[in-house]
Amino acid sequence: MMKVEKEIKTNQDIDVVMTIFSDPAFTIPQIFPGIASIKCIEPEIFEAEGKFLAFSYKVKGRVYKGVDEVRIIYDSDRGNGILYIRKKDNNTLQIILEHDNKLTAFLGKPYVSSNLDRLAENIDEIIRLERIKRKI
Repeated sequence: MMKVEKEIKTNQDIDVVMTIFSDPAFTIPQIFPGIASIKCIEPEIFEAEGKFLAFSYKVKGRVYKGVDEVRIIYDSDRGNGILYIRKKDNNTLQIILEHDNKLTAFLGKPYVSSNLDRLAENIDEIIRLERIKRKI
């Protein structure tokens, strides 16, 4: 089992950030390595395909929205897991990824960690551009 955890500080409105992160079309490519395509079958159900190292993979999942948490539960041909995005306070987001396949987790952890580090460094700009795109 892999667990990757990251706290990300933002100057953006945390409720807007949570709304954006509740959209899997935004969140999944930000977190998972090598996502090539993602489609939302319904606003809370998605399918994605990606390539990571030499492995192609497919992911299907569902988004559950709470008051201060977005939970994305997914199944893939490389293991299953849960992605938690929590509002810790008015300017801190906590992202936790738990993945159950040992080999994929071992290989993927540095890439997921790298994606989260990049997200943490650029969160305000990424969210600013996404707000412009969505007009929110």
